[in-house]
Amino acid sequence: PPTTIAATAPSPPSSSGTDNDGAVAALQAEAGAEDAGFDPARGRVARRRPPDIQPGDVDPLAGRDANADQDAEEEAEHAAHLADNEDLKALYDAMTPEEVFMEFDVDGSGFIDLAEFKDMLPKLGVKMSSAKALKYFKMCDTDGSGEIDFEEFKVALYACDPNSGNPIGFAPNNLLTPKDAFEMFDEDGSGKVDEDEFFFVLEYLQLDVPDEKQDRLFSQYDADGSGFIDYDEFKQIWLNCCDVKKELLDREITPPKFATKGQLIRILEKALGAEEEAEKRALAEADRWRKWQLILNEKKRMIAKALRRSKLELRTALDAAGQVYTLGSGTYNQFAGDVVKDISSKNYRFEGFSEVYDLWHGRIYPGESFLAKDDDDNQKRVSGKQQDEKLEIGKNISVEDPRVELMTSPFREVTCATNTAALWGRRICQVALCENVAVALSDLGELYSWGGQSHWWHEVEEDAVWQTQWRGDTTARSSTLLMTMKKDEPVEDAIEIKESEEDLEAEKYKVVTTYYAVWSAPPQSDNRLVYYKDVLVPKIPYESLKLSLETRCKAVEQSTKFDMCDMVYRDILLEKKVLGERAHRRIREMEEEVVDLRKRRKKAMAKKLILDIQEMWEPLKHMQSEEDAEAIKKAEREIEEKHVRGEQNYVKWRKGVQEGREDMNTSFSARGNSLDVQVSGITARGQQMKTPRGYAKAVAVTCGSSHASLVHENGQLYTWGMGASGRLGLDLTEDGDPSADAPKPTLVQALAGRPVVRASCGYAHSAAVTVDARLFVWGSGATGKLGLGAITDQEECFCSVPTPLVVGKNVRVRKVSCGSAHTACITDKGELFVWGCGDGGRLGLGSKRMATLYRPSRVEALAGKKIVSVSCGNSHTLCSTAVREVWQGEGSARVKVKVGGDVFEAGPLNVLGRFCPSFEQVSASRLDELAIIQVSAGFTHSGAVSASGELFCWGNNSGGCCGAPTDVKFCNEPYNVRCLFERPVNLALGKPAKQCSVYSGLDAYLAVDGNVEGGDPNFCCSTLQEPQPWWEVDLGDFAVIHSIKIWNRTDEPPDPSFESDMFQQRLFPSYLMLGQEPYLDMIGGDSLQRSLDNSVARMKLTKCQRCTTWHVPDNICARYVRVQLEGFSFLHFAQIEVFGTPGIAKPVGRCGFVQCGKNVTVGVIRALPDPRDTERAYKRAVLADAHNANILRQYETFSLEYDKYGHGDSIKNCLICKGGQLCEVCSLKSVYKEELDTLPLGIGGRIRTLDETIQGLLNAPKPPLEYTPPVKEKKGWFGTKKSTNKDDDSHHDNDSHADMLAIEDGEGDRPEHEGAEEGEDEGEEG
Repeated sequence: PPTTIAATAPSPPSSSGTDNDGAVAALQAEAGAEDAGFDPARGRVARRRPPDIQPGDVDPLAGRDANADQDAEEEAEHAAHLADNEDLKALYDAMTPEEVFMEFDVDGSGFIDLAEFKDMLPKLGVKMSSAKALKYFKMCDTDGSGEIDFEEFKVALYACDPNSGNPIGFAPNNLLTPKDAFEMFDEDGSGKVDEDEFFFVLEYLQLDVPDEKQDRLFSQYDADGSGFIDYDEFKQIWLNCCDVKKELLDREITPPKFATKGQLIRILEKALGAEEEAEKRALAEADRWRKWQLILNEKKRMIAKALRRSKLELRTALDAAGQVYTLGSGTYNQFAGDVVKDISSKNYRFEGFSEVYDLWHGRIYPGESFLAKDDDDNQKRVSGKQQDEKLEIGKNISVEDPRVELMTSPFREVTCATNTAALWGRRICQVALCENVAVALSDLGELYSWGGQSHWWHEVEEDAVWQTQWRGDTTARSSTLLMTMKKDEPVEDAIEIKESEEDLEAEKYKVVTTYYAVWSAPPQSDNRLVYYKDVLVPKIPYESLKLSLETRCKAVEQSTKFDMCDMVYRDILLEKKVLGERAHRRIREMEEEVVDLRKRRKKAMAKKLILDIQEMWEPLKHMQSEEDAEAIKKAEREIEEKHVRGEQNYVKWRKGVQEGREDMNTSFSARGNSLDVQVSGITARGQQMKTPRGYAKAVAVTCGSSHASLVHENGQLYTWGMGASGRLGLDLTEDGDPSADAPKPTLVQALAGRPVVRASCGYAHSAAVTVDARLFVWGSGATGKLGLGAITDQEECFCSVPTPLVVGKNVRVRKVSCGSAHTACITDKGELFVWGCGDGGRLGLGSKRMATLYRPSRVEALAGKKIVSVSCGNSHTLCSTAVREVWQGEGSARVKVKVGGDVFEAGPLNVLGRFCPSFEQVSASRLDELAIIQVSAGFTHSGAVSASGELFCWGNNSGGCCGAPTDVKFCNEPYNVRCLFERPVNLALGKPAKQCSVYSGLDAYLAVDGNVEGGDPNFCCSTLQEPQPWWEVDLGDFAVIHSIKIWNRTDEPPDPSFESDMFQQRLFPSYLMLGQEPYLDMIGGDSLQRSLDNSVARMKLTKCQRCTTWHVPDNICARYVRVQLEGFSFLHFAQIEVFGTPGIAKPVGRCGFVQCGKNVTVGVIRALPDPRDTERAYKRAVLADAHNANILRQYETFSLEYDKYGHGDSIKNCLICKGGQLCEVCSLKSVYKEELDTLPLGIGGRIRTLDETIQGLLNAPKPPLEYTPPVKEKKGWFGTKKSTNKDDDSHHDNDSHADMLAIEDGEGDRPEHEGAEEGEDEGEEG
């Protein structure tokens, strides 16, 4: 660095140095002048800094990672992958067409207009011009309302979707084409536009054409001077006025370099023609699809109704064979176990139980019923808003609509188990309840069990034996009652991991997209199927798929892109399997060569390659044909073999059941002489279904807390269960062990010589009544419940041997009931005796006698009343008096009615809702008018069954055991379980009535005033003498009608010259009709026929009698009742009574038995007693669907009906059709009779099942395609013209591209036959 001279700081001035200042300054100035020209660096070697040389300038790899380039590429790919992921995320998040429709349907009407339609399309990835959108909208708007619903909107999507929609691979573009604009302004659809419309079209197309030129062009092409031009003429104008190059580029067609304008116009014209023809074909396909969807929707609507009818009739038939309903589920849900999936026995496989269970489950849970599946008429429209319209029966929803049953079903408020579906149709007549197990008895003597308490601990200790041994489904006590002590441990099903259908489909598309070199890894593996279908498959050219199938001799007509992918996938697998990978790749290379040759118009060579591939594929084609034929034959063979096996299995089972019923070769248990009585289980916790045996028929069953007993038909008593305190009475049987448990029904030896007629089990004791009216007791003697004296109070004792109990002197016992701590019995005189614990007043002997009684004591409060039914519960007692029939009324109005059946109760407040130390009558409004035939006392609630079939429950409603809604904790009064049955009442009494005319003031109200006497004409309604007079009553609301009684006049004419029954004869012939809509107020003419047509049920009265009763067909709902004469006369009668239940809820049957337990109630609807009703139910079921016969024949109730009527082939008249109106099944067969006549019969020549009919209807041919391919004129060798179908060669070449190739080769616009190479190919093709 250059040196610097530091200046010395001047010393402070002094007086002595002043003279020297000038000299110093001069010296400094001189030194500065010399230093001014001094260069310190002169004469020195300059010190240079080393250059900044980077290592990469010398060696490209110096100082760098060897994989830097690869890393950079990966980073770029990753960035691109992230960008793709954003796009794909948007694709995955894209809304479905339904969601888009709902978003734009702002008002929730279920319709969209044109503006909303245009806004919707971009969200679905459809791009088109406004003119094209208008055309598509008009195509969908078939009724011209200016709005379309979602079904019509799907037609437009079908035309636009090249993948899963139209089968020609067409997708519209967003270019403004002349045809779209022309049709937009051709408002009248005439195919022509006038001069004004012509100007608007050009302006809309944004063509800058001067007015003079417009006039000249219009006049030039309007050759006939009509003032109109058609589209072909307008198209020529547009070709001459548009920017041809821009239009070609917009269509992704690169204009040739040396082409003239005329040549470009011809290229554009051909491309435009191809677009228009493709769109025309796509729209024709869409229109065909629309018509086909309308046909299918109508078929599906009628099919849905027919299927509902089939299931309803099957349900009704099973109802006729008995039902069991479990209200509540027990203290620990032990009675709500899942039903077994298969109720097959060891030797017979039950078919169709899943269908039976679905019907039962749908009844218990109406929201999940098959009726909840709406058909097309009731299908909710796709809308952005929820429909707030309230459905009102009879106004905006028909009574026959299936939703009505769902809306009004009383099962919606009932807690009911579904596992008793296995007892449906089993003719159950009695049920007994233990604390955790239920046992049902059929009238055929079979036993069924369900329930059982599972183990209360959830974990097993480490050192417990249950770590290595199976402890069973239930506790030891429950297993003893269910007879599953030796039940084997269920074999766990081997876990077989199967590839899901979605994975298989994704693999298919992966193979196909790889074949066409468009495959790429999906960004999200969980959505790979969506990625393949929505991203990769659209990248496969339609023509490539078409070519691949063409080379493999496949027809592609009416095949979508996805269908073609399926066919290609199958071909690829076969190629690799038979020809090998090498040949497979060679075929793909040949396909690519064909594409290239077609682009260069080497048609003959391309065709030769196709023939070569087809030759290679000829053996494979035959292999596929043989495989398809074999697959069809195999499927048919499997169906036939399944049918044959089913028939053989049924015959074998039927024979086995008959032999079992007749089998009197008794089978005894391993120990003792007890019969081998089997109990079938209906849940997974129980045993397998057992084949019934005739020697083991039971006639009665009863249960205690932990033990049960049954009475054999020969009078022997069997007990099983927990044996503590000797409650089983098996001291003489089980090797002298009085407390031994019995895992199977074991004979009570002490009563072997005394036939038992009735038995009862309590908490720890039992009792039985023998045929000689003697009472035997055994078990725990605590609280004096055995009635053996005060000794049981001094010591805790039990009696392990049935011991006779003397109730009184010369007293004969008929019935007995055991409670938890007390017992009651009824004598042959109807007297009630009680003994045991008296806490809470359960004995009913009064507040002063609530102590324990050790001897039977007669209930004096019931003296004079004949008691016929008694039931002892945990802490209360119920009893009822006898029911008898008496005559009421006088003269011809005398009728038989049932009286009696009064219910009395005794017990504490917490059970009865009132403290009853003495027996008091249950004086509820519902029970006063009813005759109760059976009562049951449970743990803390009670039940009763009326003679008319109603079930009543009251008391603690824990878990809904009383049949009331669960929010009701206690029922103070008997609650009618309406879901089973409700007693019909006279609904017409006092309701508004009218008639066509009034004679002498005898108006219509006289027929609904309750007076059935017909002797005084002043109390009978009467019309004038006129043609077809009528009388009508409005019930006020819809009701289920059971029966109608019409009472005739009984007076005689005062003139003896007239017939004595002249007034009675006037009522006949007439019609009794039920309607859901009001009848017309017409007289004469066709008024009667119109009334009949408006009726849902009708009956013709022809027999002259005092009282005519019409038993209305089951489950008929109506509101209006009309009586109308057939001829010209007076209409008069005394009274009409319409018996039914208000509302739409239809009863399931009349309850015949009830059993109350601990927080559970079981109601039994017994089988119909009249075999004619069973036969009718079977015939209706098989007429609705022959398949129902295969299900019903497995129930012994319908075995004879199956032998007689089979699958319904011999039944000529339909029993379901009513009132001249065809049923749903007959309507389906009538409408599509021509199509059904072409179908073959069922297997074995039987009548077709409903499923076979449905398959035939849905697989019927589609309507014809309304599309005519254009005729293309081509020049021949010698200038002649030949007509060819454009479709014949449309797949061989792209004419526009071929013209461009010819222009670029310098050939210009020469004829097609010129040129050596092209002429050769054209000649070979010709």
